[in-house]
Amino acid sequence: MQPGLLDSQQDAAYKRSMYDLAKELGLPASFVELRHEAIHGELPSLIVLRQAAERVLRWLWDDFWRHLDEDRLSEPNPPDVNKIKDILQAHVTERRNVLNASQNKDEKIPLQQVAATAASLLEICNARRQALAEVVQALVVGAMLIPTNTRAQSMMEEACVIWDQLLQQLAAEQRQFLSLLTDKMAAQLIAPQHVQSPNDTFREGISMWLEHIYTSRFWHQAAKRSGLDDMAIISTCLQNPNKWTVPLASSITQRSNREQVQQFFGPLVAEAQEDLDFGTRAAKERLESAIVRDSDGFDG
Repeated sequence: MQPGLLDSQQDAAYKRSMYDLAKELGLPASFVELRHEAIHGELPSLIVLRQAAERVLRWLWDDFWRHLDEDRLSEPNPPDVNKIKDILQAHVTERRNVLNASQNKDEKIPLQQVAATAASLLEICNARRQALAEVVQALVVGAMLIPTNTRAQSMMEEACVIWDQLLQQLAAEQRQFLSLLTDKMAAQLIAPQHVQSPNDTFREGISMWLEHIYTSRFWHQAAKRSGLDDMAIISTCLQNPNKWTVPLASSITQRSNREQVQQFFGPLVAEAQEDLDFGTRAAKERLESAIVRDSDGFDG
């Protein structure tokens, strides 16, 4: 599917990279990376391919199939998006009340409260397919995951205390949740229309969340079950370099438990760190050439 879809967007005067074409179509970069690994490296495991197939089908539905006949396919009773926001906001309020009443900032919210919140969200998600994406939309684009009244250095600590348990319950019940969440985070981090500024708390928070999910022990098993691939997020970051993505790629590369990831991406990350202008067309072509040249020997 992918080559035909992307080739149809080629300009005869200048052959553009698959990453640029995929970005233009809204196709996640992880799809391009998986195709590249399958062709130039070793075939990924069956579980990774199955999970990728589910994500491709979901992307096709969201971006193409459901728009073919809006009247025929429209659902008469869409979920109450405000209800999703209310449930999430109630969770934040409840957790902050616990934090404010306790001297122990690491105190965990009672599991029964987390379970009740997760059950309320899952009831909505099970009733309508698109509701899960709307939960992710509220969490990421609605910036609910990002604490606003805290110093930068304590931002992630507070966010984890508020959200980690609930997000893991959702990931355990909905296998697509974590890939949807990280894809949405990455999209916000690399969106070109956003102005890069030293006080961009939102992007800083998104970058911290991605680093937390991809590198922390707390998320290791959930990330493995969801088929998250550190190669894909590192490649996405290096293809879209900015002051958030390059440090993120560096951290995930250094903390990867696969030595080959460090060996393969280490030099590319180092070059990107030296010059954030690595995102120019010529530099992108150098990166893609390096991936094509070297990945034949990468065993995944």
